[in-house]
Amino acid sequence: MAEFVAGQRVVGLKSQYTIGDALGEGGFGVAFVATDAGGRRVVLKQLQMARMGDWKAMELFEREARVLASLDHPNIPRCHEFCATDGARAVAAAEIARLGEGASLVIVQDHVEGKSLQARIDAGERMTAAQAEALLRKLLGVLEYLHGLHPPVVHRDIKPANIVVTPAGEPMLVDFGATQDRVRRASEIGSTTVGTFGYFPIEQVLGKARPASDLYALAMTMMVALTHRQPEELPIDAATSKVVVSEACPGLPDRLARALGGMLEPAIGQRTASAGDALRVLDGAELVRAAPATPAPKARPLPALVHKIPLYGGTLSALVLYGALFDWFTESELVLLSFGWLPVIAFGLGVRATDTIRGGLAWAVFGTFGLWCFIVGIFPML
Repeated sequence: MAEFVAGQRVVGLKSQYTIGDALGEGGFGVAFVATDAGGRRVVLKQLQMARMGDWKAMELFEREARVLASLDHPNIPRCHEFCATDGARAVAAAEIARLGEGASLVIVQDHVEGKSLQARIDAGERMTAAQAEALLRKLLGVLEYLHGLHPPVVHRDIKPANIVVTPAGEPMLVDFGATQDRVRRASEIGSTTVGTFGYFPIEQVLGKARPASDLYALAMTMMVALTHRQPEELPIDAATSKVVVSEACPGLPDRLARALGGMLEPAIGQRTASAGDALRVLDGAELVRAAPATPAPKARPLPALVHKIPLYGGTLSALVLYGALFDWFTESELVLLSFGWLPVIAFGLGVRATDTIRGGLAWAVFGTFGLWCFIVGIFPML
């Protein structure tokens, strides 16, 4: 199936949808306004099977559906269904192969009436400091909810285009296509960077987004909404590479300026620790910085006797065997007796090299296996 067109009827698992105007196209799908069988307006996102050769697109599309289905917050659109369809038939997403090459994955969720912050900026609408603070408080509440889930959900693409403000003034966080639903440990290699340039901090460039990464993006979004200037146009402190909030937005209330400044720290260890802490700064509390990652404590070295006794004891046993007792045994028996002293020496060498019992055991197993290979494969030919 090609891209959906206006007026087309598309069958889902829970309803039929009449396609309306296209809302936009991203790297991971096309979004349309649609109407379900009950007359309710929804947003329908389509990912064509022809585009699924890009496994990153498929991964992010499925992740968005999974995460949306698990969320329940008044400022996040609800997900109604996720399925595969060829237009006339629908099956579970995992069974898309049954529908052939013309199938698409679709996500159906609430349609939010209103205009995005980006549309308001483009129309020249200005926010007062009070309006900006009210909007910021609501969105920090959304992030507090997302980051408090287990595991935390990191949006990774907060920007003016992904915040829709309803006629009642409620901000809705939309487009979870870049969502990360688990936080990587510092030791893990980062994945492909996802997000919008200018709105994400340095750790997200490295593929290691954290909840504090969303705080940075939200603060940058608010700065763009207040100033109508792009992130790269905002004044930067040359020494720290930090946006100078007081210069970009002179006259902001102190608590709002401090909250935005703390969220805009380039280094994650200096940034506001959480959405809840940012809210407390807005209430007048002191700024709380994110604690830098603490390295795991080093294990205590093993006592010297743990490797000295096996190493020296095994060596002494070998010397006695091949020195004082050499004539007591046949050549074959001496080879077999090496199963007694060689693993013990290997264990001692392994503990000395790795300073762990596990390392010693690994060396002992490897040494024993090597000796067995020698006895079975080489010794009979000598």
